[in-house]
Amino acid sequence: MPAHKKKEFNTLIVGLTILLSLNLASSLKHMVATLRWWVLSLKEWRPREVDLILQSENISRMIRLLYVSKRYSLRFYVIVWVLINVAAQIGLACIGLTYNVNGADKIVPTVNGIVSIPDLTSIQTNRLLGQHQQTPSRLQALNALRFTANNYGTPGLASGLTYGVPFKPPTPGTLYNPDTSALTCINASACYMTFYESTPENLSYYAIAASNRSASTASKCQAFKVTQGGNGDFDNITVADASLPSFRLPIKNGPDQTTFIVDPEKDQHVGWSVVSAFEASNTNPWFYRCNVSVGPVVNAVIPAHELGNDIKLMAPAAIALQGYGASTLTNVTNRIQFQSYPAESVYGSPASGDTATMGFITSLFAISVIWTTSQANTNINATGRLPVPGITLDINKWEYVHLILGLIMGLQLLFALISINLSNLVMVRDHSHFGEAALLRSTMYDLSYRAVMANEKELASLFPKTATIRYIREENDTYYLRVTT
Repeated sequence: MPAHKKKEFNTLIVGLTILLSLNLASSLKHMVATLRWWVLSLKEWRPREVDLILQSENISRMIRLLYVSKRYSLRFYVIVWVLINVAAQIGLACIGLTYNVNGADKIVPTVNGIVSIPDLTSIQTNRLLGQHQQTPSRLQALNALRFTANNYGTPGLASGLTYGVPFKPPTPGTLYNPDTSALTCINASACYMTFYESTPENLSYYAIAASNRSASTASKCQAFKVTQGGNGDFDNITVADASLPSFRLPIKNGPDQTTFIVDPEKDQHVGWSVVSAFEASNTNPWFYRCNVSVGPVVNAVIPAHELGNDIKLMAPAAIALQGYGASTLTNVTNRIQFQSYPAESVYGSPASGDTATMGFITSLFAISVIWTTSQANTNINATGRLPVPGITLDINKWEYVHLILGLIMGLQLLFALISINLSNLVMVRDHSHFGEAALLRSTMYDLSYRAVMANEKELASLFPKTATIRYIREENDTYYLRVTT
């Protein structure tokens, strides 16, 4: 919940705790008020003891019985009720120890507002390239895009990959956690990522949280067995494909590597590209043709949410793009773009003719480019769901909450049943002062007029030293206080 609701939440919890405490105290007070008549009926009591037993609804009066009375049974009764009251308050206090109200560190509320989102109009090349040339030519700018796109494919792996499970985007408002996998590939050829929104610079706090937008890439491949030149040491290879029996390689890199190749003029398009791959091997060489595509941004509502054409053009073919990063003398006048990856790397691992594996590799590279671009590009302000500071109610163990509340309610019910059963053994008087005065009238006949103005100690001293009082039943089933001297 929003952080500004913390005071309201704390007030609610305190209020509920107070109500529960009052209810419990009232219940215990009613029980002891009912049991006092049963206690008075057990034996003969001294007048001072009777006076304090009748006032036992007041816990301080009950405690006085500990030093006024010499009877161990009455002291035990007092101690039990005092401990019950103390235990009840301790139990209520323990409820506050079972939870904490902390600042939200996993998911925060979001509200409509201005947020900071990555500028997705293009791939910004200034993160990797020097700034010495202020007005690059069109070819230089294009090569810069190619070089940057290819270099963005590998860092995406460091952000974490979840493979083989359904894509479950984080709940909007989930705070960015670098330990959580940023990329998900649900099968061998489809990969997904989620876009994040952050607070603009003018706010006093910073938060970056997941949005409801996501991007995806897909790849569908064909595999052909290489019949000649498969060890990577020849200019041409022969493949088992009637439409393309021979293929000229842009470079000879030897075995145990995979070279990805793309013709920008024929194979590269906005949103999709056809990428060729030569898997060189001394024993099991293969050639692949993959159609790699980028899907539209899911839940995009404004133009700033969409991927720019440069990103949709470069990402599908990025695994093969070269720019001016790894050019060779044989590639100076050749428009073909290519990149080679060793067999030990993720992108160069041999698929051995498995089109699903090659589809996964090319799709993963494309989504990695988009993810890294969203992290590396500068941000712009746009309308969206602004993450705001939040609080969470952390309960470490619900078992403790259930135990405390269960004990409070269960013991309250148990004591209520005990008090009801014991009080049914005698006639329980109500709380009417007139009723109690009428009951006590018979005990005051032998006292002098001084009893009218005496305090409780003086009043008890007016009784004979041997006087005792007991609550007993007459033959007509009425109860009265009998004074014995």
